[in-house]
Amino acid sequence: MSEELSSLFLSYYSDLSNNEFSQVNLERIFGGASRETYRVKIKDSSDNEESLILRLSQDSSLIETEQKTEYLAYSAFQKSRVPVPILIDMSEDDSQLGAPFMLMEELEGEAASPFTPNVYSPYEEDIGNQFWSILGQIAKKEIDSNIFEDFSKGSKKPFWECELDKWVKVIHEDSIGVEPILESGIRHLYRNPPIENKRVSMVHGDYRSGNFLYSKNKITGILDWEMAHLGDPLEDLGWALSPIWSWQDKERPAYLLMREEAIKLWEKTSEIKIDRNDLKWWELFAAVKGMAIWISAGNEFKSGKNIDPINLFSAWIPGDIHLEVILDILESNI
Repeated sequence: MSEELSSLFLSYYSDLSNNEFSQVNLERIFGGASRETYRVKIKDSSDNEESLILRLSQDSSLIETEQKTEYLAYSAFQKSRVPVPILIDMSEDDSQLGAPFMLMEELEGEAASPFTPNVYSPYEEDIGNQFWSILGQIAKKEIDSNIFEDFSKGSKKPFWECELDKWVKVIHEDSIGVEPILESGIRHLYRNPPIENKRVSMVHGDYRSGNFLYSKNKITGILDWEMAHLGDPLEDLGWALSPIWSWQDKERPAYLLMREEAIKLWEKTSEIKIDRNDLKWWELFAAVKGMAIWISAGNEFKSGKNIDPINLFSAWIPGDIHLEVILDILESNI
């Protein structure tokens, strides 16, 4: 596959760039479960090298998403205060590289595991300030009308209901049994809806540690926008605050700033005053959404559609953690 892909890429990129490239090296970057990601080093006849990132769609993945969604989300934040890769090309068919793909320039930096505390030391405060400020900038950013139109679904339901319906459908289609705690969480969400936020934002959909790059004390890129959509800005905040991303230090979400400090920084940057009851709703929603993802992953593995071990792991440990989070939130409402 790698030799065939290298040959296809060499021909494709030479045509795209109107330049003759003589050498290409593709290195698979593992870790994601929704796209195949490759680091591409390509040289022309003068030995000039370009560093690129190629994202290929998979036949089966943990989360079924469209290539265009991620491309448009990146497009919305080009040349903004939200650091994203510079886009080069995108295709929704398989005529050029054998699968739909997205191509972008490579950013410097490394991604940190969301399950490793103190990995940013001694830069926790610098990275933390940027992490929560950038999330506020995402919530604040006015989206270009053409991109906004592409993301609009035309539903008359409020955003919270559209998103909850979507993930509950995944749960009920992919579950192999009934989880009483999860079903209690779902019932609570439907019975106690949040107030519809006046601000409609681009929602990243998976904003957390592990989905950004950093170099020393600077965040260099926000990645993995495949679940992006229009919605309530509190959705991203609730997901990023989830204790699953900082299980060994629950009051320091993402193992960065303390929880209240993070929330205040997000409020200041986004210019949105948080209703704490609504935030609690979105934090419970985040756990239910997480369960939908882990259940879907388990179904992919069990059915044999995708036997990547990450799907088995996702259905096991994160699922147990999110059930505990749901139970904790429900108990706090009693």
